This record gives sequence, C-alpha cells and structure tokens, in this order.
Amino acid sequence: MSFPSFFIHPPKCGGSTVISCFDLNKGSDQFISFIWDQDGWGNCRAKLLETQVGGGHQPYGIHRAIKHPLTYCTILRDPLARQVSHYWYAANGKNGEVTRGVSVSTPEALAQQGALSLDEWVSESLAGKNLFVQMLSGEPVVDEASLAVAQIHLREQIETVGACEEMSEFLLRLCGSTGMKLPFYFETNRTNGASKGKAHISEAARKKFIADNRFDYELFDDANRIVEAYAKDTGSVFSNALELVRLIQSEINQLENPHVYSSPVFGFDGSFLSRVHQVIRRFDLAPIDAYLEFAQSCQRAPIDLFEGFVDTVSDAGVSGWAVNLSRPERQVPLEVRVGAQIVATGYSGEPRPDVASAGYPSSNSGFSIPLPDGIPEGFCVTIANSTERLHNAGTWRQGWHCE
Repeated sequence: MSFPSFFIHPPKCGGSTVISCFDLNKGSDQFISFIWDQDGWGNCRAKLLETQVGGGHQPYGIHRAIKHPLTYCTILRDPLARQVSHYWYAANGKNGEVTRGVSVSTPEALAQQGALSLDEWVSESLAGKNLFVQMLSGEPVVDEASLAVAQIHLREQIETVGACEEMSEFLLRLCGSTGMKLPFYFETNRTNGASKGKAHISEAARKKFIADNRFDYELFDDANRIVEAYAKDTGSVFSNALELVRLIQSEINQLENPHVYSSPVFGFDGSFLSRVHQVIRRFDLAPIDAYLEFAQSCQRAPIDLFEGFVDTVSDAGVSGWAVNLSRPERQVPLEVRVGAQIVATGYSGEPRPDVASAGYPSSNSGFSIPLPDGIPEGFCVTIANSTERLHNAGTWRQGWHCE
C-alpha cells in the first residue's frame, strides 16, 4: 500500500530544487503546492490524491487536516547557512517574486529596503528560530519536548530525510522510497545577487544564533546521522548508484538552465526538461535501477497516522473518537495518563456515523474509557505508542480543559 508523497519544505533548504526532481519524474504541474485558499485545503487535497505528489511550507501533521494518510519526506540544511540564504533572498526581493505580488514579512521588507543588516537578521533569527523543530514536530511551542517529538518523527514517521548539502544522495533515497526512477534535479530559485563578500557576520551574532537555535542544530545532526547510517547499511548497492547519479548530475549541471533564479511556482520550460532527459538517456542506468529495486524490496510497512477528538470528560469517564488514517479498519489503542503514569486504557470501535459523514475513513471510531476512582488531577488522553495527539486531549482538571 502506498500513500501520496508529501514534501515538508523548510524555506531556503533547496526545496525548490527538490521539486524539480518530482517534475522530471512526474511531468510538469504534477507537484501540488499546498496553499490555503478560500476553500481551505480542499483543492490541494483533491489534486494531491490525483497526482500523488505535493508539499509546501507546512509542518508535520497535514494528514490530519486533509483526513488522509501520507508518506512524508523532508530536507534540512545547516541552520546558519539557511538563515543567511533567507536574508539575501529577502534583500533581493525574493528573486523578483515581490514585484509579482508575493507577500513579505516585516523583516523581509526591511531587508529589501536595506534597513536591516545581515548581522541583525542572524542575531535575531529572523528567518525563524528553531524552524526545523517547529516544522518537523508540528508542535506549537519549541522546547525539549517538541525536540523529542521531532526526533521521533525524523526516525520513524518521515520516510526520507536528507541534507541540502548532499542533494544527490537525498534524491536517490527519495526515489528508492517513492518508486520514482530518476534521482536528478536542476537547480531552481537560487538567490540571485547574493554576495559572499557582503556576508560578514560578527562573532557575537554567530554565537547568539547558535545558542538560540541549539534545538535545530541537534535535529540537523540527527538527520546527518540517519543519512550516514543508511549509506553504511546499504553498502555498495547504494554507493555504486550514487556515484553514477553524481556523474550524470554533473552533466546536467553543464546545461544552460533558465530556472536557476526562478521559482517553480511559475512553471518549468518544457524544452529544458527535454534536454535534461536527453542527458540522462546517454547513460546506462543499471546501477541506479539495481539500487531502486533493492530499496523497494526493503520498504517498511505503512506508518500509522491518526486523528481524533476528546468530546467529553466526566467523573465516570472520557469519550470521543479516534481513527487510524493508515489502517481505518483497526481499533486505536488509547491511554489516559497523569504524567508518565497510565491510569486507564481503552480502544476505539464504537459506532460514530457522524465521524464518517465528516469525511473520515471509519464509522466505528468512537471510544468511552471509564476512569478509576481517585484519579489525580491533570490527566490527558493519548494514543498509545505514538506522538500523535487527539484534539482537545491536553491536560484536564476537575472536568475543565486546561491546555
């Protein structure tokens, strides 16, 4: 069973270039960029289910909003390099997109006007503080707990993670997990006019940035360890394929690229796509095909993704609904916890036709869990063995919801 691929796209991490790989494999206009409109996510959801590939600057958890399981992937970058890149991108008007009506934040506008220096931008982390943890945890607050959630997602919930600095390695693994055949790209949306000579950052700003973004550095290091472990575990079948990918990519990079400073939002040049394919066809792709076959044979089982809601809490018990979006026929195991202590357990499985009518894939998602006498205050309802949370499931005290 395969689910649509959703690319969690942290800004200025090479994500536009990643999207070019989807276009090479799927054809132009098949990657669905998730942008909230007057119909919410409805249009994006419908298109994603048709094309099976999409993504955007959205955090982990979009499966809950669209009521459908997804296969997540993402790419990270050295946090300081990402921050600097975003500054120059803002300063030059986002490669001309501002003149086309693309919105800007206040710091981006000040950078474009020259009223904000790179040093000030970096010192205050104006491109987002601990952005990776925020996006990969899906949690509203960044702290030690959300870092732990992001680390679990990185290891268990996100099928493919990579580093911007090793784009070919990431795309080869991405093809192995998605069934795509061509792990190649052409660079897009590189910041136009960024001058390395103007990129001086004071030591004070650098140290402050590293301290303020220590959670992102931990997560970035974790991502690199995952990549290194994968390369070691797969051995020559992966390294031989990667060597060929890099050789072919070097040839693609010699082409005159009309998209190097433009966003894929405005479409790709079909004739250029054809020239890229011509380069690829000159090579025997047997080592790449051998790796892709190997990777597909090692695919792990679909990841369980959940959604649910706590409706009521009383002295007698707690009730609501929960559904496993990946395996809707399965009951969802639930726990009532006070801190780390489990004080009650239960399962979904009761009839809830209203949940099915709302578009969720189960009509037997209800639950009712009796609470023991003398339960301490401050309990919460969680899905067993999962970072997924039910809505309205935070801490309760004497019948009142406190989070």
